[in-house]
This record gives sequence, structure tokens and C-alpha cells, in this order.
Amino acid sequence: MLKSGGNAVDAAVAANLVLAVVYPQMCGLGGDLFAMVWAEGELSGLNSSGHLPAGARLDGDKVPRTGIGSATVPGAVAGWLALLDRYGTRSVEELARPAVRLAREGCPRAPGLARITSLMSGLLERNEDARRIFLAEGPLAQMELASTLEGLTTFYAGPVAQNAPEPFTPADFAEHRAEWVEPVLAEWQGLEVCEMPPNSRGHLALRMLEALEPLDGLTPDDAEWHRRLIRAHDAVVSASGKVGDTIYLCVRDENGMAVSLSQSLSGAFGSGVVIPGTGVLLHNRAEYFTPNEYRGGARPVHTLSPAMALRNGEPHLIFGTMGGLSQLQVHLQLLCRIVIAEQGITEAVAAPRWRIFPNMLCAEEGLPELDAQPYPHPDLAGHAHVILVEEGHLAAAFDPRSDGAALGY
Repeated sequence: MLKSGGNAVDAAVAANLVLAVVYPQMCGLGGDLFAMVWAEGELSGLNSSGHLPAGARLDGDKVPRTGIGSATVPGAVAGWLALLDRYGTRSVEELARPAVRLAREGCPRAPGLARITSLMSGLLERNEDARRIFLAEGPLAQMELASTLEGLTTFYAGPVAQNAPEPFTPADFAEHRAEWVEPVLAEWQGLEVCEMPPNSRGHLALRMLEALEPLDGLTPDDAEWHRRLIRAHDAVVSASGKVGDTIYLCVRDENGMAVSLSQSLSGAFGSGVVIPGTGVLLHNRAEYFTPNEYRGGARPVHTLSPAMALRNGEPHLIFGTMGGLSQLQVHLQLLCRIVIAEQGITEAVAAPRWRIFPNMLCAEEGLPELDAQPYPHPDLAGHAHVILVEEGHLAAAFDPRSDGAALGY
């Protein structure tokens, strides 16, 4: 998209649309979207996260983690349209063409998709359409989704809104709006670190940086380095066992426009519910509600936290990760490695990471002794990606834990 003259927003939307087809365990039209965009000297934030349907009610005293009761109105499509309306140079129909082709013709299953499909087969078996689409043998073909992708401008009024199972109604979809917001920032180590405001938890990363004890004389090879980061985390938020399956991508174009974007189904394959006739798999973001918060029209807290760090008022680091509530922990570790330890971005992204769970600290092999357990699953360490912008120098790094890539021209 960049080579053909499109800008960073065009490229980000096109890439996200393709990922919605080829990586459906982590993102898709039935999920939410958060983004930051740097353009023409200004940084803007976009929050396109949905609400519970007006008729949502708890069945019992526990919030469902999967099924239709775990879904809110999906915001991703409204997010793509809002990004293109403000910044794009191409139509959504043009940007969706590669995704439509992949959905209609079928695509090979990436290693991450194959692995998580096997792990989540029990969830997918519960829904007739999910079972038919995702548990089929061979390449992943999604004919109904291809048709939906060809009509994204009517997403909130057409078949998706009309066919969504109860308690959703067409009115719930019609009321959704993407919201432009102002990112929050904190001065740190000569940078302005920018995160998303509530209902995203991104802003809490700034409080961690403020709570961080000095790291003078320490390096990431020292256990005390990591203990100080962990204490900064614990001073701001409590650990949670919730994990998230999300995609993160970042783009910078030749004119300096930059995009940091997170898009998610929340858990692996989200709610497990496909809207009949559309191929749209709904997310399960409502699992983040407490029972007292679960009510029609409410919007849950979000882990999606695309970020940037500015130097002299312009993007220096464009970064983020998947990983549910671990995203802020990864932000903290990446920033300290890149900015304080002065590691290159490839080294910093690939470096072993820790994650705090309730009553448990997990650490990848290669960290100093932290009295930690090994990760029960590698994806829980996050998939981080970074673009570094310096005078006369541009670099990108992708996470070797992921199926991602760093591409440029």
C-alpha cells in the first residue's frame, strides 16, 4: 500500500483487514480497535470500543467469559472508517480487496492460528458456523466474511446488525460511534511517552514510569533492575489472570505520518459466536466487567494500548504489543531496555520478559534469578513491535515470538 502511494493510515487499515481474515483467533470485524495517529504535527487517539447491548442481563451472578453474553457491539469497522475519513487517501473498498480475495480463495493457516485453533476447538465446537469455518480441514476459506468485507460501509445497518443474536438489536449497532480522544502523556527520560486514556488501561503505564525507582548502575542482567520494574508495576495496578489475544501493528510513511494500532477479539476466538450468514466472529470483551458493572449500554475497561514516545515533539518510538493485561508490563520493560539500557530495538524486543499474574511471577529463560515460574504458554509474554525514528535513520523490529514481520522499502 505504501509503495503504491498510500499513506500510513491506508497501510494500517489494509494490513488490519488482511489480519482480520488470516489471523481470526486474535482480531476481526467482530472486535474493537484503538489507535494513535501522528499527522501534520499533531497526535490523535481513536477509541472504537463498543457497549453491551441495551437488553443485556446477567443470567446468574457471574459474568460470562464466552458465548453471546460476553460480547459487546464491535467497534473495529467504525474505527477503520473513522481513520480513513480523517486521514486516508483510499476508499475502504479498495483497501479491503486483498482481504476479500484471501477470504474468498482461502489462505494457509499461520502457525499461531493452527496452534490456537487446536487449543480452542472446544469453544468453536459450540457454534455451528464457527465449527464449520474454523475447524474445517485445509486452507482457511471464509466466503460469508468476503461478502461482509465488500460492504463495510453498511456494517452497522446491514446483515451484521440485523442477524446478530439476541440480546443484540439493530439499534445497538446503529448507535455505535468511534470516538476521537486526546492521548495522555508523561515526560520521561527526555521523551514524551504517550498512552491512551480510559477506558483503555494504557494511561497506567505512565504512572508506572513515574513510580519507577532510579536504575542508575543497573542493567537488565541484574535481578534488581527487574525487581524495580516489578515494584513500579505493583505500585500502580494489581495483577490479573486475564489474558488477551490481540494484534498490534505500527506504520510510518515517507512523509512522517505514523500509526500505532491495536485490534482485538479479547480472548482467543472471542466469544466463539459467529453472526449467521456474515462470517463475523464476535469478541468477548464483556468478560472484563464485574457483575455489578454488567448492564445494558455499559462499556468495559480495555487492555488495548497502542503507544508512542515523542522526542522534540515528533515520534521517536512507535510501539505496542498484544497480551491482555500484560501489555503495560511489556511497555515498561521495552522502554527501560531501549531508553535506559540503550539496547537496540531488535535486541530489546527479543529480550526475555517477565509477567506478573495473581500470586505468581513468570519469566522467560535468560533473565537473572527472580524466583519466577516458566511461562505456561509462550504467547503470554506478548508479541511486541517497534519502529524507531531518528535523524536520518529509520528502523523496525518485530517480535520473534509472533508470526509477524518488519517490512520497509
